[in-house]
Amino acid sequence: MGRYYNGDIEGKFMFAVQSSNAGERFEAFDIEPQYVEYCVNRESYEHIKKTLEEIEKTGAVKRVKDMFENEVGYNDDIQKKHNVSDSDLSEYADWVLGSKMKSFFDENEEDDYLYYNAEL
Repeated sequence: MGRYYNGDIEGKFMFAVQSSNAGERFEAFDIEPQYVEYCVNRESYEHIKKTLEEIEKTGAVKRVKDMFENEVGYNDDIQKKHNVSDSDLSEYADWVLGSKMKSFFDENEEDDYLYYNAEL
């Protein structure tokens, strides 16, 4: 077991001797990550379902879907016309993400984990 580096150069840091920031000695510098890696365990399936149901009970999903069925886009005036708050939009967006997670586990019964990267 060990830690590797890869990119334009590749190799393995010397186990128990070399730090991951050894390149800084040669004026290498950190670049802020552009992605965060996430993992969802199948054991979270019931929690996902429960959270989706809680979001649906707020009515946010229905209000936003109704707005999108009748409008091409949205802005403050359109939101007001359809009684959709910024919070509703946020809840709807989370509901879409959670629905994709649920669908993944529904469609991939042999997989215990779902992995995805999110841009920062």
